[in-house]
Amino acid sequence: MFNTVSARQIQREYKKVLQKANKSKEPIVVMANNKPLGAVIGLDLLEKIQLEILVSQALEDSKLGKTKVIKNMKDLKEDFQELEKYVFSKD
Repeated sequence: MFNTVSARQIQREYKKVLQKANKSKEPIVVMANNKPLGAVIGLDLLEKIQLEILVSQALEDSKLGKTKVIKNMKDLKEDFQELEKYVFSKD
């Protein structure tokens, strides 16, 4: 079961709630009128979720053949040159 806090507690003690979320590494459900309103998560958990999403997307791209295999240093250098053109042309 998730830890819960009231919306009022968030207003009064937001620093403590954020510290608790970061320390516990678990979501804290915010309740208003005994109904779930939202959640507070720590930065570590947010990063973990974002990484899991990126890995999932990368695996899906790989399954669909949307990835490129780099076989040697020449291919790698060519890819970096292509990326540099793209990145620096945006400025």
